[in-house]
Amino acid sequence: MNNLIQFFKKNTKIQIFIFILTISFVGGLTAKGSDSNFLQKVKNKFESLVKTDSGSEGLKKRRFAKNQKFVQGEILVKFKGNSGESVKTFAANKLGGSVLESVHSNGLSRISIREGSSIEEAIQEYNNQPEVEFAQPNYVYQKTATTPNDPGFNQLWGLKNSGQTISSPSYSTSNPGTSGNDMNMENAWDLQTDCTTTVIAVIDSGVNYNHEDLASNMWSSASCVSDTGVSLGACSNGYDYADLDSDPMDLDGHGTHVAGTIAAKGNNNLGSSGVCWNAKIMAVRVLDEFGSGTTAEIVKGINFALRNGAKVINLSLGGSTYDSSFANAINSAAAGTPYEALFVVAAGNDGADLQGSNTSLYQQSFPCEFSSTNLLCVGALDQAYLVANFSNYDSNSGPANRSVDVGAPGTNIRSSWTGLEGYELTDFSTWTIYLSSGTTWGANNCIIGGSSYSMLLLPNNCTTVMAGTSTSGYNANTTSYAYKTFSIGSGTDLAKVSALIYLDTEATDKLYTSYRGDNLVPHPSQSPYGLGIYSGEMNGALGSVEYSLPLCTGSATACTFAFYFYSDASVSKAGIGVVLFELTTLDKDNLTQYKVIDGTSMATPHVAGVAALVRSYNPTLNSQDVIEAIGNGGRATSSISTKTKYGTAVDAYGALKYLQAPTGITGAIQ
Repeated sequence: MNNLIQFFKKNTKIQIFIFILTISFVGGLTAKGSDSNFLQKVKNKFESLVKTDSGSEGLKKRRFAKNQKFVQGEILVKFKGNSGESVKTFAANKLGGSVLESVHSNGLSRISIREGSSIEEAIQEYNNQPEVEFAQPNYVYQKTATTPNDPGFNQLWGLKNSGQTISSPSYSTSNPGTSGNDMNMENAWDLQTDCTTTVIAVIDSGVNYNHEDLASNMWSSASCVSDTGVSLGACSNGYDYADLDSDPMDLDGHGTHVAGTIAAKGNNNLGSSGVCWNAKIMAVRVLDEFGSGTTAEIVKGINFALRNGAKVINLSLGGSTYDSSFANAINSAAAGTPYEALFVVAAGNDGADLQGSNTSLYQQSFPCEFSSTNLLCVGALDQAYLVANFSNYDSNSGPANRSVDVGAPGTNIRSSWTGLEGYELTDFSTWTIYLSSGTTWGANNCIIGGSSYSMLLLPNNCTTVMAGTSTSGYNANTTSYAYKTFSIGSGTDLAKVSALIYLDTEATDKLYTSYRGDNLVPHPSQSPYGLGIYSGEMNGALGSVEYSLPLCTGSATACTFAFYFYSDASVSKAGIGVVLFELTTLDKDNLTQYKVIDGTSMATPHVAGVAALVRSYNPTLNSQDVIEAIGNGGRATSSISTKTKYGTAVDAYGALKYLQAPTGITGAIQ
């Protein structure tokens, strides 16, 4: 019987013939049964027919456990020079094994090892043989889950562009986009998904470190130091230089969005996915709840990040003036310095060509235009890989002189948000107007830039206020105010308002702002309701008004805001106009929020994530190495070929392929 079985095993044609007979036989028995039962019986019959022992050369069904490192019971042996088959067979038999097959004509063979011998013992025995060049395990390679199971992944066109339409778009052009215009992340994830060996600092408005997609990817340290090197003991998540405390909670949303693009937890069946599936995000808050910060705060934030080990630093912020202190902070982390790091920065959102920015005739954007060698500046591309209409670029005739280095996805970018927002852009016709004397406030629709906007005016005349040329726009001895009560949810963590104003008043005539955390009318003279006092003129320009409203948080369910105006006995000015008044509330404890927004700020973290992947793939690289890999490993893209230094859109797989294989890495067989 055994001889017959061996005969069948060695004759494939006999196996096929028996397989056909088996199908006919089983089919006859199951003609009235289900297809699944029939197929299962055929499958069982066929598997039992072709099953062989582990040392056989016949047809074999192999199963490997998940994460199995190498094949048990065999190794690969590379024999020297002209070793013939007899030499290989003799060596294997001498050590209690056998040659299973010749893998390569260069002498590489698959060898079964002696029963009872471990892989390590067998490798050592073969390496001691004079005819053997080397021996190694027969490693097992398994398919990588390159597509994460996060439900929002299909909206992340920058990571996988299938020509999909992005829901609730913030940028209408090229939506849907062009399939294939993405950062080639699925192929990159075959090589690397883990960035935990590279600390990534997000220097921004903070990060909601409790967010469902970020909590497990936040940085912490048992012994961190301040920006000046003073011990702070243990640090969790990062530091806040806007409020000077150890809690870098995001009250704006921008920083959390940036962090999610870099490293929202991948393949966790929640929300979205970042470029890095696993990471250490250091939140450094230098921008307040309105997204503004100072040189001093940013420099301190940079120094904190560097002193605490950050190697990739994302700066999705910018200004139009050269700042020596800011530039020096970045230069202090160039290659060869104690705290060497790569800064990935935004090109800016002015839609401007930076090519002539050394003169005052051209738009400038910093830190993009700093000359630091450890700085990579990123412009924004849309879903068709066209330059976004808001993105700065640099068309200098010499590529080496261009300040914008590469392009990356920057429109309709979906990412994590810091909490649940309440939002109202007010219609001033719903406000209550009170007149004591003189000229009253009024609501009117005015044309600004070709579009109609609801405005709060004093006097109620668009032309008078906006032109700012009248010498008697409002009456003397005016006392008038306008207010509105907004309903808000109890448990609000942040309430803030912003507006734009036209102002043309005498210095002695005052515009007051005030608020209360209830439905009563606030008076600016009553503490703590008064907010700000304005007078003078803006020469027809719009000025910004922004306030946090702490009385409208916590248990408050209503918030009332008021504008007051008082004039004295003489009048020689045009008046006041208020437009685009917004009330925003935030519940930062709602940890499942995501949002679609645009900007070079959104393109930058895509590249910071790739930089962290590259540096984690080979930790010996410095910032210049990573820049070269990203720039040269990118995809040549016609829309930016003459507008960026490298002329490429960032390609994560291309950047990893550009690198040489990691060196200096050793490990034991496991």
